[in-house]
Amino acid sequence: MPDSSPILPASGAADSGFSFMQDILDRVAAGAPEVTDNFDDICPAPKELPANYMINGYRLMRCIGEGGFGVTYLATDELLNRKVVIKENFPHDLCERRCGSLDVVRQSHVEQESCDWALSNFLREVRLLATLDHPNIVKIYTFFEAHNTAYYVTEYIDGKSLADVVADYKKHLNHVPQDALYSLMVRVLDALDYLHKRGVLHLDIKPDNILVTRDGRPVIIDMGAAKECWSDDSTGVVESQGYSPPEQGDGSGRLGPWTDLYAFGATLYYLLTGVAPATGRQRLLYDTLDPLASLPKLNAIYHPQLLAGIDKVLSPNIEGRYQSVAEWMNDLREH
Repeated sequence: MPDSSPILPASGAADSGFSFMQDILDRVAAGAPEVTDNFDDICPAPKELPANYMINGYRLMRCIGEGGFGVTYLATDELLNRKVVIKENFPHDLCERRCGSLDVVRQSHVEQESCDWALSNFLREVRLLATLDHPNIVKIYTFFEAHNTAYYVTEYIDGKSLADVVADYKKHLNHVPQDALYSLMVRVLDALDYLHKRGVLHLDIKPDNILVTRDGRPVIIDMGAAKECWSDDSTGVVESQGYSPPEQGDGSGRLGPWTDLYAFGATLYYLLTGVAPATGRQRLLYDTLDPLASLPKLNAIYHPQLLAGIDKVLSPNIEGRYQSVAEWMNDLREH
């Protein structure tokens, strides 16, 4: 059975127990860090900070990821002698570094309001992470500002992404054992239920955003796309090809727990077949996805009810899916 601990709405107040939260709120109220407007001697520099660089007591080991709005580093906490992960606010289409400085500055054609919005969104992610306390969701440690931008520090998960897990199984021509699959499913579903009961949608569940530790514990990472549940506002919603459902891709759909369930179903589909579904919008127009329950090789390994549940959440139509984690879990318990 999953660990049980059911996010206060993202817009509501929360007693997270993190002493640095008030500092974050004070900084937000005071306004975003100013971004340098000197466009003289423009000479683009690498986006990422250099390896072995010390920042706020952390020694950067290497860059481990770059997204549209940030750079992620593996680092060492020099005081506590532990590995951590640091995410830097760095909207690539808006900002850059220039030769001779590590400061983040806005590109010459970009309006200041766009940079302020990006920072505000980054701090929203920090505030959201700070309210979460679940064994299957990455934990945040602290927040700081430097180089005209902001950073937050999270726990380091010693494990592999689900994408890497799939690659390992394919290399050995093996399938995930049913017990391991079931354990993964109920733990991730419990984490999603925890979010949904607190009024938050993750909105970017995919193989790269679920890490599995050496002892088999799945951990959801990257809350950068998260939004409040039951919202009709699709502004800024990201779309991950093959994992986002139709309502997330067309910018006008009704988002809810069923949206995360589709993405997790697509992730499980990839885990079992090595192939991601077509985009949600393509499937809504012309669906050629083979149901897992119709594949003889999988039926010989997994309980048909387990496969049928994954097929159900992969319905292109919202009404055809489970509407909540509880509905899916009820069916899983019967297998």
